[in-house]
Amino acid sequence: MSKHILMTGGGTLGPVTPLLAIVRVWQKRDSNIQVSWIGTPGGAERALVESMHIPFETIYAPKFDRDRPWLWPFIPFFLIVSCIQAFAYLKMSRPDIVFTAGGYVSVPVVWIAWLLRIPSWVHQLDVKPGLANKIMAPFAKKISVTWSDSAESFSSKKTSVVGGVVRPVVLDGDKERARDLYQLDASKPTLLVIGGGTGAQSINDALAVIGPELIGKMNVIHLTGKDKMTDELQNIAENYVALEFLGEGIADVFALSDFVVSRAGMGTLIELVALKKPCIIIPLHNFDQLHNAKMLEDQSAAEVLWSINPQILKQSILNLSEDDILQKQLSRRLSLLFPTYGAEEIVTKASEMIK
Repeated sequence: MSKHILMTGGGTLGPVTPLLAIVRVWQKRDSNIQVSWIGTPGGAERALVESMHIPFETIYAPKFDRDRPWLWPFIPFFLIVSCIQAFAYLKMSRPDIVFTAGGYVSVPVVWIAWLLRIPSWVHQLDVKPGLANKIMAPFAKKISVTWSDSAESFSSKKTSVVGGVVRPVVLDGDKERARDLYQLDASKPTLLVIGGGTGAQSINDALAVIGPELIGKMNVIHLTGKDKMTDELQNIAENYVALEFLGEGIADVFALSDFVVSRAGMGTLIELVALKKPCIIIPLHNFDQLHNAKMLEDQSAAEVLWSINPQILKQSILNLSEDDILQKQLSRRLSLLFPTYGAEEIVTKASEMIK
């Protein structure tokens, strides 16, 4: 009888791409594996998950929204609603195991899985665990972490360091296919700008200013994020390609790119490590990304800008594009941060758990 694995997470793509990597590895080992997903009603993850033909369900995702503190008193009520939704789905589908890499939508799912005696696996992406993973950890049967420094935050009896979890498809990109698709100049290097699954408005605004100044020296592929596209970005130049979102087509774009500007979300950083892409990192000023960026800066594995100034960003991009030695140094140091075969180790151990 085929096994059923339930993935849960969303809101942003950070906790989503590692789970998709696990799905891909598991599907290669067992073509009969059944996969389903519980995510957020309005998150960026739905399109990516459904592009892999994975059934997608939603439940309410209660969280401490710092921008709307007046909703905090209602969180217990919202949590009860989400637990009821999770109970109904898990009772009906009876998965063999639940996986999460974080996100508030996962909390009621892991709680209810524990109540129904369904094992859960929590994967910690960032250097420092966020509130959701801290809440779920006591109810998980197994915990894995990307960084060795993260292991001390969890029970040593059920925690293992696995390194980065990378989607296999990301490693198999075809740069010529991307160049032909977007009709880019083969004589110029290519900059990839990633604002994260939900986009980064400040990065988009900066690129609207400096994009016209960059295109004489390089091609630019700019992922603006869901609902963040503007006419200004779309009409900069023929060799400036602005897209809201890419599914598995991101592999070809990664292969084509020579250097990358990105936020400091671990979903993207892990893929940059696996591909050894020299990068400029602009962290969001939140707990997770600030710690991730500090770790990269301490290891001299990336150029880190702690705030966005369009002209400083432009100069950083130009300096990196013109310095082959710096590109090679960043690429080498990035590759040494952690191993990137975590998906294989997780699937091997999880398969043993649910035999």
